[in-house]
Amino acid sequence: MNVLHLVQHFKIGGLEKMAVTLMQKSQFAHNSLIVSLEGKEQDALKEWPALAQFGHQMVSLNKSPKFDFSVLKKLTRLIKEHNIDVIHSHHIGPMLYASLVCLTNKNVRHVSTIHDAWYLNNFKQRLITKVLNSLTQINWVADAQVVANDFYQHTSIKADKTILNGIDFHQFTDINETNARNLLGLPLDKKLIGCSARLEPGKGHADLIQLLPELDSDIELVFAGNGSLMLSLQNAASVLGVFERVHFLGNVQHMQQFYSAINVMCLYSQREGLPLSILESMACGKVIVASDVGGISEVVTQEQGVLVGLNDLVGLKVALLKALNMKQGQCIREHIFSIADADQMSKAYDHFYNGLAL
Repeated sequence: MNVLHLVQHFKIGGLEKMAVTLMQKSQFAHNSLIVSLEGKEQDALKEWPALAQFGHQMVSLNKSPKFDFSVLKKLTRLIKEHNIDVIHSHHIGPMLYASLVCLTNKNVRHVSTIHDAWYLNNFKQRLITKVLNSLTQINWVADAQVVANDFYQHTSIKADKTILNGIDFHQFTDINETNARNLLGLPLDKKLIGCSARLEPGKGHADLIQLLPELDSDIELVFAGNGSLMLSLQNAASVLGVFERVHFLGNVQHMQQFYSAINVMCLYSQREGLPLSILESMACGKVIVASDVGGISEVVTQEQGVLVGLNDLVGLKVALLKALNMKQGQCIREHIFSIADADQMSKAYDHFYNGLAL
């Protein structure tokens, strides 16, 4: 079985990490490709050096900003050169190109993972999804049951399978807090609330900065990730007089160091599917504070953290203070290991690939 994973870009994010994990763990890994629509390989490797492990199995198509017909030709060439049996798309852009290329490559089966359903609030994207589903056979997999339910409500399309995201528990394990903080240049005597997410709208960074002046001075924020909001978030922290209490680390290559350095992981997003950052931090034994969106409630119970409604800064403040006093460690790791192991996720996808009709 030869599989081609298709993503929009190679910027570090949850669905990109998930595709990379499948490339590492799947029984078909040696016969697979991971392909991005946008960008060039050399630029991707600068931001995400770990991608170098894939060598010739990694391809960037350098797509133009608008719909690019040349991408269909490039994908067709890759399919023929590598005898691809399954094209596995991740999100709507890759799903669009994968569906169209399957129209002329009838022997290729198309699997598409629904990482979240918020984009279906847009009429155009909802229409594209419905039309492509009617024109081609798309085998839909949701990464959480709530995502499958939302997808059905928007499209009347039932997901064929729900497979929870999984992480590599050998990679994500708690290390000594002091060592982790020293490696990242973080203070040793502060309570650190971390957020691992790209600095983009809707991820909750601005809310945390807005709330910080109301928290005790020994509480600081740590952000792992780059994005378009870097400058505006730094300016907001400066205006509020808390710039020295917010640590912008950029892309962190060894995330177990980040999770080991913080006391609480907070992801106050407006929308999510089942974010890998939640699973990764729980694997390192960290208490979670998160917005009650997507599939987060399927993995975080009151023993592992606190979920907060959207647009509730008072509730967020209460949740953070409570989380800082909650028990962390092995009990949280054992909980998430039982439901979100990358090996089990990969086996489930391999089984799904094998079950597709020729």
